[in-house]
Amino acid sequence: MKHQELIFTNDVTSNIDALIEKYNPSKVFVLVDENTNKMVLPQLVAQSMAVANASVITIKAGDINKNIESLMHIWSSLVEGGATRKSMLINLGGGVVTDIGGFAGASFKRGIRFVNIPTTLLSAVDAAVGGKTGINFNGYKNEIGAFCEAEVVIISTRYFSTLSQFKTPQKVCSTIVYLDKKAFSFILFYNKYLKH
Repeated sequence: MKHQELIFTNDVTSNIDALIEKYNPSKVFVLVDENTNKMVLPQLVAQSMAVANASVITIKAGDINKNIESLMHIWSSLVEGGATRKSMLINLGGGVVTDIGGFAGASFKRGIRFVNIPTTLLSAVDAAVGGKTGINFNGYKNEIGAFCEAEVVIISTRYFSTLSQFKTPQKVCSTIVYLDKKAFSFILFYNKYLKH
């Protein structure tokens, strides 16, 4: 069983470029939602030629859109974009993106390599790590899915400020519930760079 690699860094583009050079995928796809498409993706495109040349797949934001229709859109986009078994999918976003993107990666052509780049604190300590992937179905949350770990999870604090994730105590409490040893080391990392 493979072990998921966690990279804690604020130099995201160098790590993405290094991964693409290492695995040499036939094609690179980046999955975003409407929010990360506007707030985060432009930063990566400006700094990484590999990301700039990638095919972008956009889904609607929000847990209500973590459904079979969005999954079919991702699959169709991969097919239309010429994805092969040796392609790479980069999931750039919060829990919805990493959940559905992970499931798309796990199921397309019986599994293609995928990388998670969480953009919220909760997704960094829960959704993006541990291999939990899936979609909501028939009114049930995460009803269909699979356990399939991302090849790598790149965790950076630099994108957390782009999204309004700390507005409610509920989200902070949800984050604390999911903490484990690796997540705790990330909190120390986050605290160190919070002032920068």
